[in-house]
Amino acid sequence: MKYYDAELIATAANKSQWPQSSLNEIAFVGRSNSGKSSIINSLINRKNLAYSGKTPGKTRLLNFYKVNNEIVFMDAPGYGYAIKDKEASIFFSNLIDPYFKERNQLKALALVLDVRRIPNEDDKVMVDYAKALHLPIIAICTKKDKLSNNQLNNNLFKISKELNIPKNSLFPCSAIKKEGINEIWEEINKYI
Repeated sequence: MKYYDAELIATAANKSQWPQSSLNEIAFVGRSNSGKSSIINSLINRKNLAYSGKTPGKTRLLNFYKVNNEIVFMDAPGYGYAIKDKEASIFFSNLIDPYFKERNQLKALALVLDVRRIPNEDDKVMVDYAKALHLPIIAICTKKDKLSNNQLNNNLFKISKELNIPKNSLFPCSAIKKEGINEIWEEINKYI
């Protein structure tokens, strides 16, 4: 497995704290507990760079990671838990909307989905939002090791249908078994 030079370059609560960088960025978004931090850590072959909290939805900031001085991964707070109440929903929108609309370096949205879960309204809104901004979507379906091949294929079909994304553009993977990581990198490399 390749080693990646990766570092946290900024933690931002607002636009003024975004890193000054000309590198292209991929935004990682997904429901709380979708495996976002685990997949980021697997992609860079590190154990604890992206932090996975014990309590879902506690991350409240945008975290920016520079990888091999070639690309930046932006890790957004998990949605779902984070937007249960009105105040948290407003905070999440105020944090994420300016980034999506104003960050010129943003080249693609990595939507992280737990392959065992059928997409909910939050996932659909995120896909619609990305499509409205003409932002390419990399649909990363984590935790494939938890399902049989038959269950995996059935769930990928359901996810594809629910999100109106072609099944062959879904990237099933396992952070634990390091399966699917090379295929995700092949897609990310299109934006470097």
